[in-house]
Amino acid sequence: MIIVILLFVLIIGGLLDLYFGYKTKHQSIPVFEPKTGRSDMECFMDGRPFFKALKEDIQQAKNHVHILFFIFRDDQLGKAFLKLLKEKAQSGVTVRLLVDAVGSRELPKKEIQKLEAAGVHFAWTAKPSFPFYFYHLNRRNHRKITVIDGTIGYFGGYNVGDEYLGKKAELGVWRDYHLRLIGENVHTLQEQFLNDWKRATKENIQQDGLFPSATTGSFDMTLVSTNGKHLEQPFIDHINKANKTLIIGSPYFIPSERLQEALLNRLDAGVKITILLPMKKDHPLVKPASYKYLKPLLEKGCRLFHFYEGFYHAKAFIIDDSSCYIGTANFDKRSLFWNDELSGFIEDPIFTQKVKEMVRLDLENRSTEMTLKDLNNRSWFEKVKTPLSSMFSPLL
Repeated sequence: MIIVILLFVLIIGGLLDLYFGYKTKHQSIPVFEPKTGRSDMECFMDGRPFFKALKEDIQQAKNHVHILFFIFRDDQLGKAFLKLLKEKAQSGVTVRLLVDAVGSRELPKKEIQKLEAAGVHFAWTAKPSFPFYFYHLNRRNHRKITVIDGTIGYFGGYNVGDEYLGKKAELGVWRDYHLRLIGENVHTLQEQFLNDWKRATKENIQQDGLFPSATTGSFDMTLVSTNGKHLEQPFIDHINKANKTLIIGSPYFIPSERLQEALLNRLDAGVKITILLPMKKDHPLVKPASYKYLKPLLEKGCRLFHFYEGFYHAKAFIIDDSSCYIGTANFDKRSLFWNDELSGFIEDPIFTQKVKEMVRLDLENRSTEMTLKDLNNRSWFEKVKTPLSSMFSPLL
C-alpha cells in the first residue's frame, strides 16, 4: 500500500512539475530570426557515405571542428570518431564536442576524460536541473550540427552510433536525410552551435577563423532554429503553400491540432497528400497514437505508406515540385513543443526534385500501403492501444 501511495505521489508530482515548468519556463524562450542564404548542398540518405564524407572533412580540418549531436554512442562507430577527434585536437586543431545530456547519457566518463586529456573541449547540453526537473528532463537538444573551419557544415537526422549504419538487426537498414553544406548557410550553423555552447558552458567563444568569407552557393535555404517553441507556425505556413501535392516523411506522426487542421484543409482543397512512416517502431506508444491522427486523413483521401526495409528516421516534406523541408524536427508534438530543433526550408525546384526522387524510390520499392480498410481491420487490442497511447501525445 505504501508503494502505491508513493507511486501516486510521484506521478502527481511529476505532472505538476511538467505543468508549472512549462508555464513558467516556456514564456521566456527566445524567438530566433529565420536566416536565408545560398549554399551548395549534398543530401545523404545512407549512413555509410554520410559518415565517410564527415570523417574525411574532419580529417582535413585546419582550424576548428565543432560537433553537436543528440546521440553519440560509445560503440564501434562512436569510438572511431572519438579517436579521430582526439587526433585532430592533438594536432593543434580546436575541437569542441557538445552532446545532449540524456540522449548521450551512456557515453562513459572514462572516454570523456580521455577526450579532455587529448585537448578536446567537451560539454553536455540540456542537463536536467532543479527546479522543474521533469520539465527540464523533457527539454532535449535534438539538433545535429557539425561545422568544420567555418566553411563546411552538416545538419540533419543522423546521430553517431552503429544503428545508423544498419548494424542493429532489430532495426535493419537505417534511412535518414542529412545535408552537407558549403556556402552562406554554414555561418548560421556556426552561430547556432556557438549559441548552444554558450548556453551549456557560459563560455563566449572568441577565436579567429570562425566566420571566414562564405561563397554563394546554388540553392536558397532558410534555417529556422527553435527551442521547444515557434516551430508550429513555420510548418503550417509551408504546408499551406501546397497546391497539388504534399509528401511527408517522418519516423513519428503526432501532429498538433493546428497542424492536423492544416492537413485536413489541404485535402479539402484537392491537394494529394502522401505520408511515409516506418513499419518498425522504436517507441511503444508513438505508432498506436499516430492512428488517431491518420484515420481522419485517410478518410479524406490521404495515402499512407510504411517503410519495411529497416527503420525510417528521415524528416522531410515536399511541397508540389517547388520546395522542401529537411531538418532535425519530426512531425510530432515533441519536436514542436519540447525539443531544440534546426529546420531547413529549401525553395528550389531542382533540389526539391532530387529529394522527391529519393522519397519516390522508398515509396515504390521499400514500402507498403496501409489503407483505411487496413486501419479499420486492426485487432481490438491494437485499436484499444490508440486511445490509451494518445493520452501521452503531448509528450510524444
